[in-house]
Amino acid sequence: MSTGEEELVPIPNDLIVDIFSRLPAESVARCRCLSKLWGSILHRPYFTELLLTRSWARPRLLFALKRQGSWSFYSLPQLRQDLYHDNKASPPLVAYPDFHLKFPEHICPEYHGFTSGLIFFSSMRITPKVRKEETVICKPRTGQYASVPKLLRDGKSFLGFDPIGKQFKVLFIDQTVTYSPDVNRVLTLGNGIMEWRKINCPWSLFQCVLDEGICINGILFFLAKRRHFGPCDVNIVCFDVRSEEFKCTGVVEWDSSYAKLVNYKGKLGVVTWKGLYELSISVLEDVEKHEWSEYVYTLPENNILDSFNYFIAGVTATGEIVFSRNVTRGPFYVVYFSLESSTLQSVEIRGLESGHRVCAYVDLVEDIYNVNDAKYLKSSPRLNDVITIRPKPKKLNSAPSSVKNEQSASLLLQNRQWTTLLQNKLDMLANFDD
Repeated sequence: MSTGEEELVPIPNDLIVDIFSRLPAESVARCRCLSKLWGSILHRPYFTELLLTRSWARPRLLFALKRQGSWSFYSLPQLRQDLYHDNKASPPLVAYPDFHLKFPEHICPEYHGFTSGLIFFSSMRITPKVRKEETVICKPRTGQYASVPKLLRDGKSFLGFDPIGKQFKVLFIDQTVTYSPDVNRVLTLGNGIMEWRKINCPWSLFQCVLDEGICINGILFFLAKRRHFGPCDVNIVCFDVRSEEFKCTGVVEWDSSYAKLVNYKGKLGVVTWKGLYELSISVLEDVEKHEWSEYVYTLPENNILDSFNYFIAGVTATGEIVFSRNVTRGPFYVVYFSLESSTLQSVEIRGLESGHRVCAYVDLVEDIYNVNDAKYLKSSPRLNDVITIRPKPKKLNSAPSSVKNEQSASLLLQNRQWTTLLQNKLDMLANFDD
């Protein structure tokens, strides 16, 4: 017998998993706390892997903008392959990025790079009215962060990620003149009390580190040479984040003005861009044997790209080299070059703050490990004075007050005319009904 009330049919767990796997990772982390059932389902390894798999299907570009010591972070979805057109360069698309965070100049942020969804500052003041500086790791889309003591030595820091143990580690390479192999340090995030540990290196390769490095499948690669001054060989150094062991892949020809370390299909690649159209990629096939492969490409003729105003952001997992303009001044473009079809597609990015120097990164993926399981990331209180509201664009050439008054009067008159016309239409309909 019906009671007049419909019984609620429980939602199958498989359907719950499918629905939540389509949400952003931050939303999933919040939903875990809403009920015991959801928390149990959303903590299962199967769901975590499914969410990460679907996140890889919708990667994003991350932009870090710098001006007078402040840093702003934006992101937007990467270009899909099905948007590529014919052999010639296609007309530009238009995209509007999402704003995430802005670190103001007075907290002295020293930005050092991006690894596995986290941005890394080697130094920042995070406590109000205290001039103490700390190393800060932050998730750009949520503002969650972790801080560790800053080492009072001259050196270079890197953030690496071990995908097997799901651990982030900070590597510090000493660069003082009085170098010793036991002055380098490593720190593991999230293992209780975070403390720096000594780590030995069999080579004195770290007198001068040349770049911010790149972490690929748990291996941190960076460039270094034996001394600060004078000509000497440049080496690619490997640091295994899990075993904490160093290796050297040998000497490489390097010029930071036209070369870039990239993740090329899960392997280390060196992209070299000389002139307007000549592009080559050297791929490290075997770390132990120092075996490299070489690929050469020719960019199609276009009226956007040049090596003075653009830089290589990286290579996407689907095989596109991404070029980004180095300053947000005038029309700002990102250009995708497909290695498979040798075609270009440009995207005009609107809504970025003007007059900023640009760093750009490919394949930003939402990983639930970095959102909820990383207990060392603090969500409250937020970082000192970090701005989370999108900056308003500056108004250009505001009209005189007399012009504004004339425009307002004209709009008011138009509104009255539309109101009168609408009322007449309603009266006519009423007459038809009668």
